[in-house]
Amino acid sequence: MALKVALIISIVSIVLLAIYGADSILAITEKIGIQNSAFLNIDVKVRGVVFGLIPAALLIISYFITRQESSKILGILIIVGGALMMIGVGIIFALAANQIPDSGKGEFGAVVGIGIIIAILGGLKIKKSR
Repeated sequence: MALKVALIISIVSIVLLAIYGADSILAITEKIGIQNSAFLNIDVKVRGVVFGLIPAALLIISYFITRQESSKILGILIIVGGALMMIGVGIIFALAANQIPDSGKGEFGAVVGIGIIIAILGGLKIKKSR
């Protein structure tokens, strides 16, 4: 049962991260600005929490609620979520490096760090499956 729940919340996390990335990239490419939202029409900080922080926490939770179970599929989903975080930061940074305030650049580093940790958890889950 825990594995099914973990799979569902991992998929939900990936979808939320993809929506976050799409909104951020669209805001940058449409010249709306890095501190604005494109199609979500919510505050950027709220977007970050709902579509960034919560999915990251859910990916970590999905690992820990199934730490005694093996699942390659879950491991792959967790790695995909971590990779989305790292790649998304890279894309946003590449597209809007000059628009990002210095205080925000540190936050990008933290997101990459969390993405790495999540990807490692996914790798551990896959390793346990062997």
